[in-house]
Parts: sequence; C-alpha cells; structure tokens
Amino acid sequence: MESLSPGKDTATRNPVPPATTPYPGRWGVLAVLCIGLFMLLLDSTIVNIAIPSIMESFRTGFSEIEWVINAYLLVFAVSLITMGRLGDMFGRRLLFVSGLTLFSLASLACGLAPSVGWLIAFRAIQGLGGSMMMPATLSIIASVFPPEQRGAAMGIWGGVIGVATAAGPVLGGLIIDGVSFSGLFQGQSWPYIFLVNVPIGIVLFGLSLRIIPESRDTAHSHRLDLPGIVMLSAALFCLTFALIEGQNYGWGSPTILALFGAAAAGLVIFVLVERRQPEPLMRLELFRSRTFSVANICGAVLSAGMMGLFFLLPVFFQSILSYSAIRTGLLLTPLSAAVVVASPLSGWLSDRVGSRWLISAGMLITAAGFLLTRPHFSLGLSTSALLLPFVIAGLGIGLVSAPMTSAVMASAPLAQAGAASGILSTMRQLGSVMGIAVMGAVLQNRVVAYTRAAVGEQLSSLPFIPADVKTTIMDAVGSMASRLGEMRGGGGPGGEGIMAMLPPQLREMVAQLPPQALAFFQKLFSREFFMEQFARAMRTTILVAIIILPVGALLALLIRSHVTRAVPTHATDAAHAASTAHTTDPAQDADPA
Repeated sequence: MESLSPGKDTATRNPVPPATTPYPGRWGVLAVLCIGLFMLLLDSTIVNIAIPSIMESFRTGFSEIEWVINAYLLVFAVSLITMGRLGDMFGRRLLFVSGLTLFSLASLACGLAPSVGWLIAFRAIQGLGGSMMMPATLSIIASVFPPEQRGAAMGIWGGVIGVATAAGPVLGGLIIDGVSFSGLFQGQSWPYIFLVNVPIGIVLFGLSLRIIPESRDTAHSHRLDLPGIVMLSAALFCLTFALIEGQNYGWGSPTILALFGAAAAGLVIFVLVERRQPEPLMRLELFRSRTFSVANICGAVLSAGMMGLFFLLPVFFQSILSYSAIRTGLLLTPLSAAVVVASPLSGWLSDRVGSRWLISAGMLITAAGFLLTRPHFSLGLSTSALLLPFVIAGLGIGLVSAPMTSAVMASAPLAQAGAASGILSTMRQLGSVMGIAVMGAVLQNRVVAYTRAAVGEQLSSLPFIPADVKTTIMDAVGSMASRLGEMRGGGGPGGEGIMAMLPPQLREMVAQLPPQALAFFQKLFSREFFMEQFARAMRTTILVAIIILPVGALLALLIRSHVTRAVPTHATDAAHAASTAHTTDPAQDADPA
C-alpha cells in the first residue's frame, strides 16, 4: 500500500490511496519538484560550459577534467536505482530533501574547491545527492496525482528537462563571463556555477518540508543489493580509469591492462551475483526481451556520442578558438533548442509509427549533423556554418528520446515499469561516461601523435641539431600537448609562454641556440601551432560519434514497434520515465533473444 501524509509528519497515518484521492496541494508539490529538477539538470549543462575555465584555473589537462564530469555521472548512474528503492522504503520526501541538502552542500564545496582533486571528490558527492533527488521526483508525482492528471504532470516534468537543457549553455556563459569579483576566487567566475545552487537549495529545503507530503511503499519488502552495487561500481571505476588515464600510463602498461582485466572480471561477477539476488540492482530477466535489450543499448550509444561531443565542444570553442563562455553558450543554443522542439513531436509520432523507425532515423540524422560539423573544426571557423549542422543534430537527438523510452516501457511487464525505466536511465548515464572517456582518450592520443609528427617534420629541416636532442624535444612536446589548461592560461599568441612549459634542461638547451634557430623554435612552440594540432585531433575524434551512431541505428531495426499507448500507474525507481512512457501488453514482446 502507498502511504502518504502531509506536512512534517513522516509516519503512515491517514494513508490516502493516490489513485482515488488526489492530494490537494499537488500542483504546489509539482512546482517545488520541478524547481529542484531544473537546478539539478541545469548544473550538469552549465558545468560543460565551465570546463575550459576550470582547466585554466587549475592549469590541468584532459585526464583530470574528464573526472570532473565522470565522477558525477558514475556515482549518479550506479546509485540511481538504489536510491529509488530507499525512497520507497524510508520515504520519498525524506530522500528528496536529503538529496537536496547533500547536493547543495556539495555545490558549496565545489565552488570552494582548492584543487582539481577536491573538485572531483565534491562532484562525486554531488552525483550522490542528484541520484537521491531524481527518482524521488517521479515517485512523489505518482503518489500525489490521480491517474487522469498524472500524464499532464509528467509532461510538465519532461518539459522542465527540455528547458534546462536549452537554457544551460546560455546561463552558464552569462555566469562565467558576467560574474567576477576580483577579491574572490582570484577573479575566476566558474565557482559561481556551483555556488548559485546554495540559495536555491535553502529555499527549496523549507518549501519541501512544508508542501511535499511524505509517502512510501508499504506493500512490498525492499532489500538493498549491496554486492551488486559494489561489483558494478568497482567494474565501472576500473574501466573508466583505464580509458581516461590510458594516455598517461601507456595503453600497454601493466596498470592499464590490469584495470581492463579487472573491469571485465567485475562485470562478469556482477552478472553472476545479480542472478542470485532476490531483489537485484538490475533485473537481468528484463534483458531476455530483444526490444528491451536493444533499446537500452541504443540509449547508451546515443548518450555516448552525444555527451562525448558535448564535453569537447566547449573546450574547442573556448580553449582553441578563444571564444567567450557566453558566445559558446549562444553557439550551442540552436542544438539544444532543436532537441526541445523535436522531443514532443517524437512522442506523438511514436504512438503512430512505432519506436523502431524513429530511433533509427533519429540516430542517423544525429550522425549526419555531426558529420556536417566536422570540416569546420579549424582555426578559421565561421560560426554561422555550424547553425544548420547543429539544428540537424538536435532534431535527430530529439527524435530518439521519447520512442526509446516507449520501447523500453512497452517491453517490460507493467509491475516492473519502475525497474525498467531505472535501467534505461542508468544505461544512458553509463553511456555518457563511456562516451566522454573514449572520446577524451582518442583526443589525447591524437593530439600527442599529431604534435609529435608535426614537430618531427619541422625538426627534420634542421640537420645541425643532434638526433638525441630532436628525440628529447619531441618527447617533451608530446607530454605538453595534453596540458591544454596551461596553454590556455599562459601560452599567449607567441611561443614564449609555451616554451616556459618545457623542462628546465630543454629550455636551457634551446636558449643557447643561434638566433636563427631560436626564432625557429619560438615559431614552432607558438600557441597557433599547438592549437592547429588540437583542431586536427578534434576532426578525428568526432569520427567516433559519427561511426557509433549508425551502428546504433542498425541495432534499432531489431526493436519491435509498439503503437498502442497506456501510461503505467506507478513510478518507483524511474528517472527517465515521463509522459513518454508508453506500454502495451508485455506478452507481445516476449522474444527471448
């Protein structure tokens, strides 16, 4: 039975079945939940815009900055389903308020972080707070709204996601470029993208305790799958660490190979553990449905291609082209706006033509949009040339999300709708982690390779420099290539700033060269030279998304299309099940493969 009590009472007195007696303050509850959701999602999109500023502030490279994003996503993904269950067990308002408090405190800590290492740690705590808030929002909506109003409420919930996605880049740019107090944070603006959450969190804390009723699921016993949580977390951490740090340690090093092996072993053990758990973290029996499995894979593939590129675009615009944060945000707005426009249309079309064709077409359209952007990744970029490719990519992304959720929900038994949507959300978050890690690894590898090759070609024209000195120079330049934060902060237009990044012995060696040779090295070590190699590496890296998205489009053809719509009556662990959750008789999709 659902228990629901208003105000500060957290007990189960006066239980009100939400399906028959709507909670009188339900629209106020929805407003509070949507503001919390907006803050949560806005933070994610704003952080992408702030990445170049954080790199410059801490003078750090790609490996560390990837962890700023992935620490949040990893913890969020692994904790999402578990937190949904904790809300059912101990109270959904309690979990939402606890997550809001943790998220706000972690935001304060992120803004005050003294180093990138501390920032990564606090971002992980933010992810834990976010994972507590997200599933609670849908569960509370399901508990306070009657079935005839639940679709409208979840439609508003889904609309907030679209607005936050579209507004994030611009608001992030406004904060980064428009907020600066010389006496605070050494004049840096990026801390304010985190600090802005604190006053909002304080207001929401009071409103939540006053307006949101407590509810929990007393009809079922709930157990936490601690072995599953530990094994999945360990396996994903090993895999992510290996992908992010492979360039630094060496891809063939014992450490990286051991991490890949540990990740594979951990995932196998996780599957074995889940088969024996009475209430597993992931209900693996759902994957017996071909549609369920393929739709989840497509969700991971789309997120990998999309988030991997979204992570790199602000870096390219701000660190390589020296665009301002607000200009970067405005440049990305057409893409986000196209997603918002296409998403409702895809939900309408999904009811009429089925999920398979929309998912496949959407992923192909997204790949086409990314392909059209590729030639423009150069130092002579014309921003107007990106408008059409970004709109095309955004329309493709928007076409996929609702049909994907429809396919997942339609292929799962109604009683497991919450578990099904929770798995989809987890898979999409994990796809984001893998996309950022893989595309970041490709970018680092190509930057080093292209820089070494270009420097070697230039040095070959100087026969008076000994071969061992050339090798030393190439090794030093290769190690510098991924330190984009230092180049952005101190490189300058000439070579003096970047030459200062060379090892002391090499700097002394170069300084003793004849004037003609010294001028050559100053030109060789110019910021423009290094940025051109980054642009080349970006053109290669985007191929990852361009290649994997058509693969996902082909896989989508294996999905069984469902065109009959029925909204599930209960949302427990869901994070991505909104008004687009369409279900049919699960027996129609009982394909064992």
